[in-house]
Amino acid sequence: MTKQPSPSFADLFAETLSGKPFVYEEGDEVSLMFDLTTVQSRMKRQTPQDLILGYTRSMIAFSLLQANTRHIGMIGLGGGSLAKYCHHYLPDCTIKVAEIDADVIALRDRFAIPNDSARLKIECVDGAAWLKRQSAFDALLVDAYSQSGMPESLATAQFFDDCRAALADEGILVVNLWGSDARFDSYYQRIRTVFDCAAIAIGADGCANRIVLAMNGSKFPPNTRAIMQRAQALAKAHSVDLPALARRIERALRHPDGLEPANRHIEPAG
Repeated sequence: MTKQPSPSFADLFAETLSGKPFVYEEGDEVSLMFDLTTVQSRMKRQTPQDLILGYTRSMIAFSLLQANTRHIGMIGLGGGSLAKYCHHYLPDCTIKVAEIDADVIALRDRFAIPNDSARLKIECVDGAAWLKRQSAFDALLVDAYSQSGMPESLATAQFFDDCRAALADEGILVVNLWGSDARFDSYYQRIRTVFDCAAIAIGADGCANRIVLAMNGSKFPPNTRAIMQRAQALAKAHSVDLPALARRIERALRHPDGLEPANRHIEPAG
């Protein structure tokens, strides 16, 4: 992967005005941005498969809630952080990704995203429409915020119904939500309603994001001791701190509303 010349402020400002996603490089880091204030994805050139942003690391918590993840679906590609991590650290998994923005997919080489293969397939398609054709995902990861927020088509009760229908028995829905979004509580309650209250929300290091984990099937609440044991057993095989994620899950499960305590207060919008 060839390092590109650093853009000037004028170049970056022009990129922002174009309305298209753009790449910003500084030192060993490469970032996907929608504007000068919002980093959508970030990677290090030396370890492109690892997760730099705290919210992406928290989304890997699904791996502690099921013993055998084989089929993963994703809505939202961004810089491919989650797809690359799962492709590298979960080598027995197949991964399907829906990304609506062709300009995002066009940057895949800049972010060292592997080519499509029997294990990885990326489609340029509306995630809500794509979901209706999917089934039997062990994990479904939704990370679809844009510069204008969460697309409404990916936040309705019908969409979350479709998410549940696309999951295998005991499958897990993982949704990245902004803690500063005034609609967080509405989104969270919709998910809990669709999943019969079998959902929790954990925090993320270094940002206000909240990660919702909703579990299909009857095994809720999960056994916290088993979660910690699984985290310890898998810790050396992952670059994410799995025991720390296990502790977040445990804190959320202690509360009737499923919200991890440090993440309970909704920040004002803007």
